[in-house]
Amino acid sequence: MAERHPTSLWHRWWPFALLCLAASSEWLITDTWPQAGSTVATETVACALAAGLSLGLALKNRSRRPSETSFFSAALGGVLVLVGPVLGILLQVPSLSPASLVLALALTPVVTAVAEAAFGSTEQDFSTASLWPGLAALVGLLLVLPEPSFSSPLNDVVLLMAPLLTGVGCVLFRRSVAPASVTWSSAAAFASAGFVFGIAAAAQSLRQHAIPALAPAAVAIDFVLALLTILALQRLTASQYTARYVLVPLAILLQGLLLLHSITTARSVACGVLLAGAAVSLLLSRSEKNSAEPPKIMSS
Repeated sequence: MAERHPTSLWHRWWPFALLCLAASSEWLITDTWPQAGSTVATETVACALAAGLSLGLALKNRSRRPSETSFFSAALGGVLVLVGPVLGILLQVPSLSPASLVLALALTPVVTAVAEAAFGSTEQDFSTASLWPGLAALVGLLLVLPEPSFSSPLNDVVLLMAPLLTGVGCVLFRRSVAPASVTWSSAAAFASAGFVFGIAAAAQSLRQHAIPALAPAAVAIDFVLALLTILALQRLTASQYTARYVLVPLAILLQGLLLLHSITTARSVACGVLLAGAAVSLLLSRSEKNSAEPPKIMSS
């Protein structure tokens, strides 16, 4: 197996590293600047901007258009990946606890492993070894986070569907990625997600008889996170990408210990060990069959 040049490794991993850093630091911004929090309207604008950027690059570079099957897979996978983690915002569930959503999304690696096996994207047959990272992350988080309440049916739907949509979306989008048509696939992903968010924003506006507010800071944050999400997923396998839902809680845990001077307990240490072990296992997971060198969304 040929060794990878450090430059090649950096090119492959920088979007994922920035995504984890940005996602784990978002709470620091929204705690002191509540108007910077995501809304359906800001997600709509962010996805529209990202779709326009990708489409402009596709036309400028004269990228080859993907087949109808790949284009549909990119559009469907993209909307699931971008909508799944913020399903509570899309469905406007104010009672949904952020901690409960973190717990639910920790199961995304499990869903992805099952989906990869179902779609035939793995190099080897599905085994229980594919499940343990997500389950270990869930156990670790349950040591430090309160158990979710299942008293609200709408909350239950979000907690069930968030990891399911995200995990299946990761596999579908990865199957559509081809170096020659990567910008078209990105445009399809962003446009489809923007369309879904746009419908929800329009429904909200009609129901409230008001135009949703658009905070520039919130749009900027949503735009950066959406762009980094697709950039990272283009370069990594689906399983490697889902390490995001393990690394981000780990980073937030460490931030709490360092910045907020939280008390270190046996539970927090055990949680950190389980999250770190799950993340390493996911990041070192095998590539999909016939996976090409990670493509670029912004190729020249």
